Amino acid sequence: MQSVSSESRVVNTENQSISFILERKKVKNINLRVTNDSSIYVSASEDVPVSEIDSFVISRKNYILKHVAEFDCNIAPSSELQYVNGENITLLGRNHRLKIVKSFHESVVCDGVYVQINALRLDYKPRIMQQFTEWIESYSRSVFEEVMQNVYRRFACYDLPFPELKIREMSSRWGSCLPEKETIILNKRLIEAPKFCIEYVLYHEFCHFVYPNHSKKFYSLLQVMLPNWKETKAILEKSVNI
Repeated sequence: MQSVSSESRVVNTENQSISFILERKKVKNINLRVTNDSSIYVSASEDVPVSEIDSFVISRKNYILKHVAEFDCNIAPSSELQYVNGENITLLGRNHRLKIVKSFHESVVCDGVYVQINALRLDYKPRIMQQFTEWIESYSRSVFEEVMQNVYRRFACYDLPFPELKIREMSSRWGSCLPEKETIILNKRLIEAPKFCIEYVLYHEFCHFVYPNHSKKFYSLLQVMLPNWKETKAILEKSVNI
């Protein structure tokens, strides 16, 4: 039986981090596969330097993102939860399973596979719903603020104010901005999308702080800040329906 060693790695592209499992085994080439749970595996022999492997993954970025989006686009949205064990919950483009267990202490935890609601009573659905709602609001704000900080740094030369973040239900937009009020509003459903899609929405809104309308200058700036914005926008629209 072939001996296989593995390790988790992360590569950073211009506007996206890609996590993958590197498997060392006897193969002639560097091989890549994306599984139907959106996991990314790369196999290579022991004599291939990690720098070469990382460069290979970066070179296949568009292929990876395309296939991750295709696997994730049929995942049921969190907004339609019935709060029963085994339901799908989409977080950052990944499929998680809902698990509700009885506990003496209320909490909600996510381990990358399950979103587990620890509830005092399994028969009291309103409280279980409230627990999840409070958790997802806190989790979403934490993720959105982190991405927002990273995108904001790219606009340092424009001396823009750091805007207030508001999260709302939005039926037809991923985001909007109010430059005069120094505010960006994000659709709460964005937490279901891959992080690079959230980045795209924030790049779009920050560009509006420089050019308020959709002029040629606006799109030129967006193209400079995020050269693959069109592909990312298409992935977002395919991944999460609003």
